[in-house]
Amino acid sequence: MSIPQKSRPVSKILVYGIRLMLFVALIASVFVIVQSCSIPKNPSLMRFAKADLDKLVVLEAPPPMPSLVFKDKDGLDVRLTDFRGKTVLLNVWASWCAPCVAEIPSLDKLQADRGGEDFVVIAVSMDRHIDDAASFYTKAGIENLALYIDSTFSISAKVGVQGLPISIFYGPNGRELARIPGEVDWQSQQVSALLDAVFP
Repeated sequence: MSIPQKSRPVSKILVYGIRLMLFVALIASVFVIVQSCSIPKNPSLMRFAKADLDKLVVLEAPPPMPSLVFKDKDGLDVRLTDFRGKTVLLNVWASWCAPCVAEIPSLDKLQADRGGEDFVVIAVSMDRHIDDAASFYTKAGIENLALYIDSTFSISAKVGVQGLPISIFYGPNGRELARIPGEVDWQSQQVSALLDAVFP
């Protein structure tokens, strides 16, 4: 008759090792869940890059909002980072640029229609003198866009402007969402769908 052998006690080191692996797996799972919840509702805006938005660019590694300083109509410093917490549409333009002056009234209407606590259009003129931009605003009946100017042209280097106009979206967290070189009809159906996707 055989005597049943007692099972060997499991080593304490093995128990601690298993517990450590379970703990690491739990932390990794929590990290994955948090990351998936923080992904924007529309992670890729490239689906809008057609028709009126065929020049839309979404960078793989979107840069943060640059620390731009420009002047308001009274000559006071304004920082782009002052607008963090909102979705920002930064438009760089000049009164001597034909596509720019054609686009500004559309941006003015966009600010009137959608501007508020969560969204703002910041149009920064690259004119040498603010009077040139102010004169155009008056002539074109621009009423909803604040007048800003960067006569130092430093904005072009900081945002990588290749030509005018250019429009760059920044999310409330200060990260670039997308950019569109050239003139845009901001009241088009395609643009409305993009704006609906961009807004939080």
